Amino acid sequence: MSPVILNGHVNGHADLEELKKRNAESLDGFGTRAIHVGSEANAETGAVIPPISLSTTYKQDGVGNHKSSRTSNGVMAWLVIKALLLLDTWPRSLASIRVYAHGFEYSRSGNPNRNALERTLASLESGGAHALAFSSGSATTATVLSSLGPNAHVVSVNDVYGGTFRYMTRIAKENQGVDTTFVDLENADEEEIRHAIRDNTKLIWIESPTNPTLRLIDIPRIVSIVRSHPSNPLVLVDNTFLSPFYSSPLLQGADIVVHSLTKYVNGHSDVVMGAAILPARHAALTERLAFLQNAIGAVPSPYDSWLVQRGAKTLHLRMKAHGRNALRVA
Repeated sequence: MSPVILNGHVNGHADLEELKKRNAESLDGFGTRAIHVGSEANAETGAVIPPISLSTTYKQDGVGNHKSSRTSNGVMAWLVIKALLLLDTWPRSLASIRVYAHGFEYSRSGNPNRNALERTLASLESGGAHALAFSSGSATTATVLSSLGPNAHVVSVNDVYGGTFRYMTRIAKENQGVDTTFVDLENADEEEIRHAIRDNTKLIWIESPTNPTLRLIDIPRIVSIVRSHPSNPLVLVDNTFLSPFYSSPLLQGADIVVHSLTKYVNGHSDVVMGAAILPARHAALTERLAFLQNAIGAVPSPYDSWLVQRGAKTLHLRMKAHGRNALRVA
């Protein structure tokens, strides 16, 4: 069984001209990317599977000079952050600060196995350029909602996953003042959806299929309605139940895709983990989420990251089998 076609795209592939324009994408197929991206042969040993790196700390070439650092001076970056905190200008300055290194300082901030997994995930989610891994799908939800700040408004599909509903109504509502309106995004007409969006609406939360009722949401329709509204909030899609193999929400206009990697991506019922994937146009938002990922500290272990990356290598084979079996049952 072949991957489904969405908006003229075979899932896992955009049209060739679009792919050629994307530096982060390659012309390799889904299975090839799953096996090779993030698992390049080790330059020192030639090993084709990444070793598990358990170190929590890393030797620096100099004070604040991390190996392959993304910033020229890590110490200066943190001094800038402290100054912003003292001046009480940190929240609006957050997106412009780039403090996370390609090199390594402390394993909560970055680890070779987690970085490798994030590269794999960004490659598999068509249209993705940035990925952040978290210790669970719920930790991913918490980080995204935390990024909205206080007193924001969210529009969510009405039968959203129970853990997400709990966080929205109990944690985000009580601790951040974030209000959520639950709407039947499958059946609601355009006017009802537009009416639910407020001036302070910052996020539209979609699950498709929903967990566990398996209702399907027309993602391009919701994106079109949202983009025509003056508030123009972000559109997030929980892509857990279809996986990157069968659905590509970023190609359909979504701003963020989240996964419970515990389910299909890992596929072996031995890891709890989550992830958020964003397109290239959201580099600043990625930095904001990366700061929260590091500050909150809900990050996966090196071993769990290694396991999920291993599981992703067979995602295309497992999803084809799931699809064939579902068709036979149907």
